[in-house]
Amino acid sequence: MAKTLNILMTCVGRRVSLVQAFRRTLDDLGLKGQVFAADWSPLAPAFYAADKGFLVPGVNSPDYVEVLLNICRQCEIGLVIPLIDTELITLARARERFTETGARLLLSSLDVVEICRDKRKTFEFLSAHGIGTPKVLSYEEALKGPFPVVVKERSGSSTRNVRQVSRPAGLSFVHRSKLDFIIQEYVHGAEFTIDVYAGLDGVPRVAVPRQRIQVRAGEVSKARTTRHPDLIREALRLVEVLRGCVGVITAQCRLTRKGAVKFFDVNPRFGGGVPLAIRAGADFPRWIIEEHLGRKPNIDPNAWEDDLLMLRYDEAIFRRLEELSERGKETSMPERVRPEFP
Repeated sequence: MAKTLNILMTCVGRRVSLVQAFRRTLDDLGLKGQVFAADWSPLAPAFYAADKGFLVPGVNSPDYVEVLLNICRQCEIGLVIPLIDTELITLARARERFTETGARLLLSSLDVVEICRDKRKTFEFLSAHGIGTPKVLSYEEALKGPFPVVVKERSGSSTRNVRQVSRPAGLSFVHRSKLDFIIQEYVHGAEFTIDVYAGLDGVPRVAVPRQRIQVRAGEVSKARTTRHPDLIREALRLVEVLRGCVGVITAQCRLTRKGAVKFFDVNPRFGGGVPLAIRAGADFPRWIIEEHLGRKPNIDPNAWEDDLLMLRYDEAIFRRLEELSERGKETSMPERVRPEFP
């Protein structure tokens, strides 16, 4: 049985709590190994929460995958965990190359990733499988109302370029923009994010709904766990019909006053608010690591705490500028794609 596991988490950004959760889990399981962080910016806070950080090119760089593969080889990485939407398709297409280095890519199938990254495909897939979702409207349909409607970038991430439009004149920018937008009906109701554990075999076992009380810059800052049977049932069904899901899937929805569950976003990765579900008792890092090592984790789908609040606040990490420069030299990244320091 393996007793060493090195983990690489990519595009770590502000995911300090998640990096720390995987670090604690290695210790709790008595495993040797390190948690490595990769990011394009030396100013990413989670870069310094890891055992070691690597500066890498941006996800759109032609060097991105090759640099990650080099890190996997050099550091004997066993598990790669992608953390942002914009890298998922690129990494899913390179899955076999990661496998060749000895690393498991914790990422759903390419089919699942492509469905989830395209909001029109997400709507079409959910509708075809009888799962509640806001209707996608043509421009002409949207003009007829009712208002408000929601306009969002078809392949957007987080809340970037998401607008709530309250009158017909507000839709004019859709035709003028070079971006590919879709228009959706607005669904009234409380907003929830549901973390679903699909493990390594794609079987959904646990769903933890958390109500979004306050959001800042697209990421939840205040939330509470909610043991709502309809949310749990529908989220598990969603992951089951997607097939090919791996790890943790994050689904966002609204619960209408009539009790209908309407999913409007599905992300095949850890969500920003997942530390709440982990703290509540859904021990995703432990289950993932145990499955990866060939062990059978003890998973109780109901053993998480209801009505647990998460109230986030800012915490600072302090580093001298020369420390950032030195850390950047640890990567095998080509010199020409090193980021500039401010």
